[in-house]
Amino acid sequence: MDSHATITVRHRELYWTTPASALLLSSLGHTELGVELLRRGAGQHATLLAGSVAESALLGARLAFFDLQQVSLALRCFEVASTAVAEANDHALAAAVLAHRSFVPGFAGDRAAATPLLDAARAHARYVGGPVLRSWLHCVHAEVSARTGEVTRSVQHARQAEDSLSTSGEDPEWLDFFDPARLASFLGYSQLVAGRTADAQASLQLALEQLDERAGKQRTVVLLDLATAHAVADPAHGMTLAGQALDLLEHEPYAAACGRIPELRQALDGTPQAHMLDERVRALPAAIP
Repeated sequence: MDSHATITVRHRELYWTTPASALLLSSLGHTELGVELLRRGAGQHATLLAGSVAESALLGARLAFFDLQQVSLALRCFEVASTAVAEANDHALAAAVLAHRSFVPGFAGDRAAATPLLDAARAHARYVGGPVLRSWLHCVHAEVSARTGEVTRSVQHARQAEDSLSTSGEDPEWLDFFDPARLASFLGYSQLVAGRTADAQASLQLALEQLDERAGKQRTVVLLDLATAHAVADPAHGMTLAGQALDLLEHEPYAAACGRIPELRQALDGTPQAHMLDERVRALPAAIP
């Protein structure tokens, strides 16, 4: 059982450097193995194994949804993660599974489906977790609120995320996908949706400067949001930033970043840069969702 958990940790580390499609195949196989071991009975190690299976399934869901836009597969992974995390009795991991799952209806603009998942995640977080988990959950609320038309609530959650980082508590080791740079990017997106472009530019620029070298996927998202924030007043600068993002996408496809392109295209509408953007997007590799 320790061996399964060790591989789960290695997969988590590989997320930052491995092509999504290749890591997804490995992660799915590892999850299936864990589920089979649980079915056969893991005895006193059942809790540890269930936690490992839940984390592995969550990684698969993240890869399927955010990287590859395979929504049906992501939902199946979320189902496995939810079942396993209940057996693991891990409130922090349960909160992470539920909050990640809320992005699926959230990205589709379905507030009614996203809200119960967010409420359940917050309920689990009351039992355990530290400042990073609390801050990230507020950021998830912020993005889902922005995508479902609750702009004021989105900015409020983003500000609460900033405040949460000064609270106390201990965060789980697996929470390696959130830091102050990601917080700034969530805040910038909320401000952008709220029409506060100057604030969004400042937050997104801060995020860009703080991102570490492993954060290529997030850098692409931030560049596209920053391009959108600049596009109306300075379309040339907006296109320059977009070009940097598209250069990254050519080498590291990321569906969540591609989802930002329509907003940028709308902001550039009626400018010569809109045609330039269209040409660059058409030239992206066919493997990009």
